[in-house]
Amino acid sequence: MDIPKIVTASSKDLDRVKGVLKLGFASDALIRWVFPDASSYLKCFDIWMEEFSKIAFENNIVFSEENFCGSSLWHPPGAKFDSSVLASTFESIPSDRIEEAIKFFEEFEQYHPEDAWYLAFIAVDPAMQRKGIGSFLLKEALQMIDQRGDRAYLEASNEQNKALYERHGFVEIGRVQFENSPPAFPMIREAI
Repeated sequence: MDIPKIVTASSKDLDRVKGVLKLGFASDALIRWVFPDASSYLKCFDIWMEEFSKIAFENNIVFSEENFCGSSLWHPPGAKFDSSVLASTFESIPSDRIEEAIKFFEEFEQYHPEDAWYLAFIAVDPAMQRKGIGSFLLKEALQMIDQRGDRAYLEASNEQNKALYERHGFVEIGRVQFENSPPAFPMIREAI
């Protein structure tokens, strides 16, 4: 495959961006622990992508591979996300996990610095993984962030992705895990 070309997506690309993010997270251990039922995952994660993408599109920071084989949603420093809009999806979380899921989100908030760019979601179509798309998506955003002299924050939802982020300068600042949940790793990349 040629070097992936990264573009800034616009709100007219919303369905393509949501589509690749839903595909990319379909086997994510943490998201599927929250929404183990396939139909609930598709319905609820679609709502999540709709809401999380709003801030990213409003600030023109949705990066995608030109054919939408991968996309990333970023929030600028200080952006306020109203998590109450996701409340309707919580009824799809299994009752024996709801408390732990809420603790997860609360714990993430404790790590999330307000002065950092936030990588809300990044994913590559599983059929197109291992071709460097994820790295190029990260590089595009990090170049912009570095030019501004800012730092970046994210939550890695598995060890494999954590290794990718480490290669791009992110450092683990914690580990979040409750009961039988998979672990997640808040990570920071200081200004360069």
